[in-house]
Amino acid sequence: MVLARKPWRRQSAGLRAQADRLRLAGSFAAAIPLYQRYLEMRPDHATAWMLYGHCLKECGDLAGADQAYAEAVKQGPRNRDAWVARAHFLKITGRRREAFAAFGRVLELGADPQSRWEHAALRSPGANPAADAGIGEARIWIDISDLLDFIGANRNPSGIQRVQLALVEHALAHPQALTCVLTNSWDPRVWSVSRGGLRELLALTERGGGGSKPMGALQDRLRDTLAETPLQPGVTLFQAGAFWIGNGNPPLHRAARLAGMRVTALIHDLIPLDMPEVCTYDNVRDFSAALSEALHSYDALLANSRHTAETMKRLNAAKGMPDRPVVAVPLAHGSPPADRTADVWPRAARRLRGRPFVLAVGTVEPRKNHVLLLRVWQRLLDEGSDPPPLVIVGKLGWLTGGFLEEMKRTRAVRGRVVHLPAASDLELETLYAHCLFTAFPSLTEGWGLPVGESLARGKLCIASDRGALPEVGGDFVSYVDAFDVEAALPVFRRMLLDPAWREERQRHLLEDFRPRSWAEVAADMIAALEAWPAPQPVDLPGPLMPMSVVYRPLPIATNGGATAVGLDPFHHPLRIMLAEGWTDPGLQGTAMAEGRAPLRLVAPEPGLLRLELRADRPLRLDIGEQSFAMRAHAQRVVELAVQKGPVEVVLQATPTVPITDDLPPGLWLTAVELRRVGA
Repeated sequence: MVLARKPWRRQSAGLRAQADRLRLAGSFAAAIPLYQRYLEMRPDHATAWMLYGHCLKECGDLAGADQAYAEAVKQGPRNRDAWVARAHFLKITGRRREAFAAFGRVLELGADPQSRWEHAALRSPGANPAADAGIGEARIWIDISDLLDFIGANRNPSGIQRVQLALVEHALAHPQALTCVLTNSWDPRVWSVSRGGLRELLALTERGGGGSKPMGALQDRLRDTLAETPLQPGVTLFQAGAFWIGNGNPPLHRAARLAGMRVTALIHDLIPLDMPEVCTYDNVRDFSAALSEALHSYDALLANSRHTAETMKRLNAAKGMPDRPVVAVPLAHGSPPADRTADVWPRAARRLRGRPFVLAVGTVEPRKNHVLLLRVWQRLLDEGSDPPPLVIVGKLGWLTGGFLEEMKRTRAVRGRVVHLPAASDLELETLYAHCLFTAFPSLTEGWGLPVGESLARGKLCIASDRGALPEVGGDFVSYVDAFDVEAALPVFRRMLLDPAWREERQRHLLEDFRPRSWAEVAADMIAALEAWPAPQPVDLPGPLMPMSVVYRPLPIATNGGATAVGLDPFHHPLRIMLAEGWTDPGLQGTAMAEGRAPLRLVAPEPGLLRLELRADRPLRLDIGEQSFAMRAHAQRVVELAVQKGPVEVVLQATPTVPITDDLPPGLWLTAVELRRVGA
């Protein structure tokens, strides 16, 4: 074999594996020397050069990362992942022309919706009109950007996407009042979407086509026929999905509000703030930063449950933010059962045919609390009971080490626990149809779709009493303490060992439960939006800028915003000072988008505003009555006296040599500081 003929390859494989483990654990500095040693042995390995570049970038060595990404595409000219990494690096470091060319190469190697979108966003503004995508008189625009991203990569929609799909269906049925739009992170523009394409999207999603090649091709066609749409007064822009994903969008929020639009969102939960211990650091950081920025512009909110609405109101009060309406619109009890003429059993669960079993549906992550179920089953076995098999259906999410260790330690609770990372709609319907009951002991939920889906299919459920789950289940669910195995045991024993009691509960469910449909949810959400008074144009001041803090504009994903300097982002959403006239913050700061850009903030006291600036080309910089000459690749620090209260500083950059491209003028803002006079 090759390893036998070249023993050094065994050593190199070990180095690569160790470096990969360190990188995945976030130990980028420790991984760098291992990648270096590996690449000395395997200098032709494009993917390793790319991963080495990732580590250098995370450690702030941008020059080294640039060389590593360049070497990656040199060694792997047809390595699509390497070209994607190179293109993104060029974009976030401000080399837009090179990034445009790199994304073009990505598309040559195989188009995907996100790269096509990135490539289009780097062009000059403008898009091809869609024949049937006109906004018309629609007064509510539903932003479905993250819906397209999710179902482009995932087979089945989760709860957030089911809300959006219901809204798309409702919008197609009411074209005079509603329309669907796309937005792009850190971009004030809005694009309307072909209604014909949306109908295809719904049909393909219903057939389980998420993440498929046909879905990718359909999304390409949708994005190719977008129509850029001007912002319109009196319109509501409704962000019903995961608005926190990406790099945020203060420019859109500000532009829409100043145009007389309302910008609002559906709050699904506040779990990253309430229970950060069950989320990844990235999720907590990104959610906090995006929500804090968005709340600067949102004047009203919808919530998916009374629990979420009350949690949002408490957050408003705790952070001292202006009071705003928060209207609860409960979600549905799941989609209608899939049509099936015959059972379709997952391969790993076929041995359960004809046997009782308990079903638990939900992504495997700490919040879903599958470990409690494993411990309940272990206790039942220890006391001499013979519990039926437990079938857990859900892909592995984040922070799954505790679950996997418990599965290994108990040998999957003596062979009685089956974990299915995925199941088709028909397979899941088969499991629902034949299970004895379901279990969902989540630590907290904004809603809790698996509980509703169980009830809608006539199946009893044992759930925790946390979050919004009692709203979903009412008195049809048996509740347990999510943290107390001992207290949960009697509830599971009774459900398993008392058939008369279980049959009485089953009768109550079948006779008295009325499931809430997604069509009702969509109609109620639109009715709530329409009931709010017409929005009015407003003036939006910048963020409160603390004294003696050096703020460096960064993407959220690199700890940007107030969190970069240890501040509460809800009190100091610093990136919104860049919401007009600046490109999205990158690793080298933020670039002026056109020739003029304001910088807005609120000074708590008089002081000196210190701006650190860099030019990519020779420029004349005008700030108020002051004028400065800036050389190419040179930095300059400008200090301006400011008074207490709202501050608006307008910067104007004029290239002093002819421009032959359509890129920004070349002025970068790399740091902002408000100093006390005399400090």
